[in-house]
Amino acid sequence: MRVKRLYCNKDLYGHTYIRKGMSILKPTKLTFINGKPTLVSYDKIVRKDNDKAYNFHRNVEENDYVKFYHSTEWKHKRQEILERDYGLCQRCGMDAELVDHIIPSKDDWIDRLNNDNLQSLCRGCHKIKTKREWMKHHKGLERYMNINIVCGLPASGKTTYVKQHMTEHDLIYDYDELMQALTGLPLHQTNYDVHDYVSLFFDQMLRKLKAEQTFNNVWIIKTLPDKRIDTLLSNYHRINHIVIMTDPNVCEERLRERKERISFQKILNGFKTADFTGYRVVKNG
Repeated sequence: MRVKRLYCNKDLYGHTYIRKGMSILKPTKLTFINGKPTLVSYDKIVRKDNDKAYNFHRNVEENDYVKFYHSTEWKHKRQEILERDYGLCQRCGMDAELVDHIIPSKDDWIDRLNNDNLQSLCRGCHKIKTKREWMKHHKGLERYMNINIVCGLPASGKTTYVKQHMTEHDLIYDYDELMQALTGLPLHQTNYDVHDYVSLFFDQMLRKLKAEQTFNNVWIIKTLPDKRIDTLLSNYHRINHIVIMTDPNVCEERLRERKERISFQKILNGFKTADFTGYRVVKNG
């Protein structure tokens, strides 16, 4: 009887492959099936016992969550996002393999099908993001985070107030500083094309803050009140409202000294008619 010889070799990357005579078969890998070590094709996906146990737990404890990810609605949405992102990972530019919720669906179930909350990722980037989210969640379990909204006229001292009260681990959003950093324009001047990007960042930040606990404080520096902040975050965090009251003449003089040209009178008119009910007044000259 003629015996067919199979030879086992490894390539430069450490992958095992089987050679039959001069023909090379598929690369293989060692895995465990039913508790036994088994050599299988390198691209074969083997379901492990702990995977099955995890999915069983999710089916029992989180039935709606699991059903959603198996639904036709999600499969169609997933394909739509992959096409929108040209099949590329939005973090590293490699081929995307899955669609990820920027704000995890467990933290923001309402936005689970919102295109703005979805991104295509490769498995490597998704793994890094998931690990970071897990660490942030567990790190923040015992932390209490304050949201501080600081309003006031241009040159009223809003940024100075925040710098005097901030701690070592705070998040600060300042529209004017961000606009200047992105455009190189003088402070308080606006590029309306860039404004759309700053607004998009702000909206995304607010959604993410719903599930955030890792900062000591979040400081949001604005000229006028913004009801969206309270609507989105009041059920998740304590919100402190602060308005810096500075004599408009002092503000104008500071702006002239800095050679900043803005429509101050127009801003002042809007400030005078704004509703600051519930805001703590801090007088600054």
